[in-house]
Amino acid sequence: MKAFKLILVFLILSSPLGIAAQSLSPKELATAKPWKLVQFNFGLGADNDHYNSMSFQHLMTMAKDPSEMQRDLVGFDEEVTTITAGAALYGNVGFAPLDPSTGQYRDDRELQFGIGFHSPKEAMVSYKNQGLDTSIVYCNLQSEITLETAYILKGRWGKKLQWYAGLGMNGGATFNNKMVLISGQYLEPGEHPSELDHAIQESYAAKSVLYSRVYVPYGLHYQVSSNWQLGFDFRTGVGAQFIQGEKADFIKKTGALVIGARYKI
Repeated sequence: MKAFKLILVFLILSSPLGIAAQSLSPKELATAKPWKLVQFNFGLGADNDHYNSMSFQHLMTMAKDPSEMQRDLVGFDEEVTTITAGAALYGNVGFAPLDPSTGQYRDDRELQFGIGFHSPKEAMVSYKNQGLDTSIVYCNLQSEITLETAYILKGRWGKKLQWYAGLGMNGGATFNNKMVLISGQYLEPGEHPSELDHAIQESYAAKSVLYSRVYVPYGLHYQVSSNWQLGFDFRTGVGAQFIQGEKADFIKKTGALVIGARYKI
């Protein structure tokens, strides 16, 4: 993946930005809006957040009543997961800026506004005692909705391939929040709690959480018709998680891999 990013950046820097655009007449230019809706963008894929740190204490700050989840953990070994991941659905609209000096709406720039829906992500801390053949797993599950904006540069390689790269950010709020406590037999390294047989699962109330992320969006699309493009979209960046009454938790890496479709108006 790192090699792909380096190759993509090199190709972007070495390729021309210009894409042909039709000039407006002087009369049209006098009444033209500074931005024009030019494209609808859609995407389905997976995203992830890699936290700088995760702990039992941090996980419990997400619970509305942490005392409900207190258990005797003496003699248990702790195992922490710092990465959360889930499926994501994206949609946004793209606007091209007007260049008064040329009388054209620029096809090599785009300002995007959109929304994202994210399936439940799971923050998890496990406690294990092999001698007792017992595991106790603490989880926080939360779905998220994000509002997003990005400014991108676009260019072409030949007639069919279009690349883009830019800078974006989003703000998110969670819903369907819950704490889950799972008790069962000893989990071997790499095993997920869903693999436990006859496990006992208890649910508790959890707080809503806010997120903020800054990222570099980039991708490559293929022109399949005069209006439609299909391809891959990527994101890489950083972020922060905000829990009411607690200090922000740093997300040292946030990313996404998306199958994208674009409809040009």
